[in-house]
Amino acid sequence: MKANARIFGTVLALGAWALVLRPASALASGYEFDGVGARAVARGGAVIADAPDWTAIYWNPANLTDVTRRQAGLELKAGKSYTHDGDSFDINGAGGIFSKKNCGSSFFFGSAGAVTPLTAGSALGFGVYLPLLQGADFSDDRPLSPGFSGIDYKGHLGIAVANVSYARRLTGRLSGAVGLDLVYGALSSDLDLGYYLPGPTPDTLKRKLEGDGFGVEGVLGAKYKVSDRLSLGAVFRSGARVDIKGDAKASDVYRGSESTDFKFLLKQPPTSGVGAAWRYRSNLTFTCDFAQTWWRGFSDKTTYAQQGPLLSDTPNTFDWKNSWKLRAGALWNYSRDTDLMFGYAYDTPAIDARSLDLSTAVDVPMHRVSAAVSHRWGDVEGTLAGLGGYNTRTAGGVHYSLGGWYFLGELTYTF
Repeated sequence: MKANARIFGTVLALGAWALVLRPASALASGYEFDGVGARAVARGGAVIADAPDWTAIYWNPANLTDVTRRQAGLELKAGKSYTHDGDSFDINGAGGIFSKKNCGSSFFFGSAGAVTPLTAGSALGFGVYLPLLQGADFSDDRPLSPGFSGIDYKGHLGIAVANVSYARRLTGRLSGAVGLDLVYGALSSDLDLGYYLPGPTPDTLKRKLEGDGFGVEGVLGAKYKVSDRLSLGAVFRSGARVDIKGDAKASDVYRGSESTDFKFLLKQPPTSGVGAAWRYRSNLTFTCDFAQTWWRGFSDKTTYAQQGPLLSDTPNTFDWKNSWKLRAGALWNYSRDTDLMFGYAYDTPAIDARSLDLSTAVDVPMHRVSAAVSHRWGDVEGTLAGLGGYNTRTAGGVHYSLGGWYFLGELTYTF
């Protein structure tokens, strides 16, 4: 009887955990992803002090003052990520219930923007980008624990940002900028969990959730030209509170069905960064950045308008820490119309050991390397870039790894 109660309790815990993918758990230290624009990403994202194009709306809007002509740009990226969790689908530290330990997911998304110079020394930029578009597709019919027959889970969490920024040269060497982000968040999850309790006849716990919401974030940027060869930059984003609201449904044969509204507070964390750009030679520039994401206080609390045995409030279980990222890059003007770019980035994990799980997101310290080639045909410039990353982490005696790659294409038109 006690064994049955434990398994039945595990069903409830598993359902609660996988219901929303613990949606915030998908937001690892890589939440700031790798940035906007193939040229910038290829330099490791180390462009806080050197992004004189439409992508400055993300990196540091103060760079917009260096744009001398109107410009529009479009970037697309496609790739795949791979995760490994030595404990598979872990439930609150109780151990893996399923045998599958590896998972992969593909993605395709992009960003777009434009900038127009105004009066002398000022500019206006705007654009849209997706800091997160993460999905999960986990299926396994080889349970390690008795009482289960299989699991099928599909879900995604996406965030889209629309930005408008204004930059102005304050002195001959100093530029400042302000920006406003409209943040849209959306999540969905669809879970089928097969189990055999309370009797020998198989039952299936079905849960489905859909929701979205909006928030607002402020941006501040500054750039100081120490000399013709050296520039310094700084940027700060305030973070945003995105109240995600929607509908939740759940059912199984034993307990019937439930349907209610839910609320999930997605706290987009504040971020800050400083950077330097050094023109070593007329055709060679080196850059470096240090950025932080202020994750402390992040929450996965979910509340339901009407609670029941299948849909009940879940408290905050996170104890995340602030993460930081180091970036370095190089830009080589190979010829008048061709540029080559190289980059490296390293970021630390934010998720606490208790939250690490294949059913959420494997968060490890990441090493990323990148490169690109860019060519200009008059007023049109095309860039092709590639990025790859991989690393491992051991927490609570369990081994985790995360790796992936993607290609980026960027097209800009100056007029």
